[in-house]
Amino acid sequence: MIDNSSPQSAFEHLLHISIQLSKEVNTDLLMEKILFAAVEVSNADAGSIYLVNTEKELEFRTIYNKSMNLHLGGSSPSPISFPGVPLFIENEPNRSAIVAHAANTGEVINIDDVYAALPFDFSAARKMDSKTGYRTKSMLTFPLQDHTGDIIGVIQLINAMDGEEIISFSEQVEQQILSFAALGAIALTNRALISNMEQLFESFAKTIAGAIDAKSAHTGGHCKRVPELTLMIADAVSAYDEGPLASFKLSKQERHQLSIAGWLHDCGKIATPDHVMEKSRKLETIFDRIHYVTAKLEIVKRDIDLKYQEQMITALKANKAVRVEQLERERFLAQKQLKLDTAFLQKVNVGGEFLTDAQELNIQSIADRYQIFIENVPQPLLSQDEIKNLSIKRGTLNNEERNIIKKHMDVTLDILEALPFPKHLSNVAEYALGHHETMDGKGYPRGLTKEQMSVPARLMALADIFEALSAADRPYKSAKPVSECLKIMSNMVKNNHLDGDLFTIFVRSKVYEQYIHTFADPRQLDAIDVEALLDFQ
Repeated sequence: MIDNSSPQSAFEHLLHISIQLSKEVNTDLLMEKILFAAVEVSNADAGSIYLVNTEKELEFRTIYNKSMNLHLGGSSPSPISFPGVPLFIENEPNRSAIVAHAANTGEVINIDDVYAALPFDFSAARKMDSKTGYRTKSMLTFPLQDHTGDIIGVIQLINAMDGEEIISFSEQVEQQILSFAALGAIALTNRALISNMEQLFESFAKTIAGAIDAKSAHTGGHCKRVPELTLMIADAVSAYDEGPLASFKLSKQERHQLSIAGWLHDCGKIATPDHVMEKSRKLETIFDRIHYVTAKLEIVKRDIDLKYQEQMITALKANKAVRVEQLERERFLAQKQLKLDTAFLQKVNVGGEFLTDAQELNIQSIADRYQIFIENVPQPLLSQDEIKNLSIKRGTLNNEERNIIKKHMDVTLDILEALPFPKHLSNVAEYALGHHETMDGKGYPRGLTKEQMSVPARLMALADIFEALSAADRPYKSAKPVSECLKIMSNMVKNNHLDGDLFTIFVRSKVYEQYIHTFADPRQLDAIDVEALLDFQ
């Protein structure tokens, strides 16, 4: 113990404690250190530290008594079960409880003998003393005040000791404790400010996802699920003790950064046009143009009927019954072909399956087969833009629209590079920007290779893809069974798009099961062949 008998030693003690307090990040442990230091400086036998909570109560955080060998709260495994002390009773300041009075008035209260002190209510202390045989006598109570003048807590010290004798808390000790109280309040305030800033930034990240949710419910769901899945995978990789990633262990700080990165990974989609992000059919823009095409096909149907009816009337007038029957068959076959062509165009517009070369040629044939007249002006059934969109090989987006979607990563990059991340969040941008990179360096936005990316950044790509494949709330596809999702991802590993080491842990640790049960439909879980999925090894 440091000797506090001289001003120099007291100053050294204060300096020593200030260093300890500046290093502590856990609020409860920080408050405990403040209390222990106050007990040591004042040579008190016991003490308690309280924090003002949101209910306007002084909440016990640590209780300590040397002679009774009592330690509750703080680093102790024993929790505090005592109720908080209200600062106000029936909207009036609580004047009977000494700690409440100190908090409400900002006064330091130094009492020589609590049994003789009025007007404060020490009946609870007397009752406790009668049970334990302890004698509460001298007491020093002082508030902890932050930089704005608000009281954030109270420290109460009991029984200053001189050897075995209980003495009063001296004026010198009181002044030393006041200096120390200011130091403790600064440490608590700084910790609270840091914590509030972290909460603010995390809330900001979630608000961005919420804004995207407002634009697009399915993308908003993606923004909420990817952070959760990312952390599931990260925890599994940290716990996995085999293979090339056996040494990877995610620290608490890295895990926090990864969570923030997950919430921000698609923040650039806030600038993506709704009609592209929500495009559920190939011909969809502001509306699905298949209805416009269907209307044109109705005109074709009408024109076919008119054409054959005119010819049939002419044949009837010429008493050519055979010709009439022949025209009726031709009309029936033309309308049947039109129905088939209509059904085909409606089917390929969905974009759920890969478009074959033969199907693409059929689209062009249908476009060449029919012509309509608008105000006696001949027009092709399908415009070049309609042909281009219907001919999309996979999915619903054409090349220009895919580039628009890709553009969200450039916007994400701009947003994240514009944010002045503090040191403890310095990796957020790198993690978030990794989810569209590929191991062969052909991804975007920066074209990084596996070697240029951290494990968390590569891990985020895995989470992003599995969430997208297994999602049931996309307007352009139905939820895939897990076996199909994993097979697609296995092929992506073979093509050097995904990290095989991470995928192996993802499969062997069955992270996908945990995720599906929590965020998707358990009916998607089906039988998988693990060894077939991992045959790239």
